[in-house]
Amino acid sequence: MRDEIRQALQDYQSLFEVETFADPILFNMKRLDVFPDASTEPIQILINNAISGIDAYSRLKNSSSRNMSTDVHNLTKELRKKYFIEENAAKAVIECIAELLGYIPPTDIEQSLSTIALAPVGSTVQFGDYDWRVIEVQRDKMLLLSETILEQRAYHPCYLGVTWEESKLRQYLNNDFLNNLDSADRSKIVETRITNPDNLWYSSDGGNDTNDKIFVLSIEEVDRYFGDSGDYLNKRQKKYDNGKWIIDNDGWILSNAHDGSRVAKHNGLASLWWLRSPGYNDCTVAYVSTTGNIALNGDRVCIGRGGIRPALWIKCSN
Repeated sequence: MRDEIRQALQDYQSLFEVETFADPILFNMKRLDVFPDASTEPIQILINNAISGIDAYSRLKNSSSRNMSTDVHNLTKELRKKYFIEENAAKAVIECIAELLGYIPPTDIEQSLSTIALAPVGSTVQFGDYDWRVIEVQRDKMLLLSETILEQRAYHPCYLGVTWEESKLRQYLNNDFLNNLDSADRSKIVETRITNPDNLWYSSDGGNDTNDKIFVLSIEEVDRYFGDSGDYLNKRQKKYDNGKWIIDNDGWILSNAHDGSRVAKHNGLASLWWLRSPGYNDCTVAYVSTTGNIALNGDRVCIGRGGIRPALWIKCSN
């Protein structure tokens, strides 16, 4: 496929240089003169997406060597999303354009995209089709949390005792959700040993540790990454009494000055989002509420309005 696309691109190169051929009718009339035999599938892919090809050529031609690998990656995703092209075909077209311009050879592009630059904690980065908040940085990787709630679904479809290891949410995130990312993005995700401690306030069982590529935060993590107050470990429990939250040994809520930073939205509206830690028993799961406090007592695992904020580690370059 690459050889045919490369040959077609060489025949089209003079057309790509001409801005006026952004008009699809003019472009298709001209390409019949330049390349009349368009019956093969790779050539048809290129012709069907002529405008995107012109745009890709123009943008890559003006790209600096430093940004080339990023631009190649982004253009491949745009081509797939806009024209519903199979990933390998889109990738072949964009990589061959890059090669035609004398930039990164196709065999090196995948390697150059294997890492992305480290970003500071608290910043927002784009990964896949979503915006992510950087919540921890290590030497060669960083931990990302989706900036918003990406969807709503039950932690588990049935009201029964279940741990993170056994949950359908874990199965969904590490299969369907993961597989919806393109292969270049999937290759950046680091499989991680996930610890699942018991709920410190209720002594409910957190279950076995797991190895996951995608997960949701635990109670300990959400307290640490949003203010690091120590309120969870020090059992600073609160309950609602006479119109306000008060400290009480029977309290079920962790609420402090960092509540606002934990608020997350789904379709523009604040919504609760799941943690992976158990609630007061193994039929419930802890969550962050619409106002940003952490409900240690949890809610039923089967309710369908729980928000999903995936977290993942990705490998990076310094």
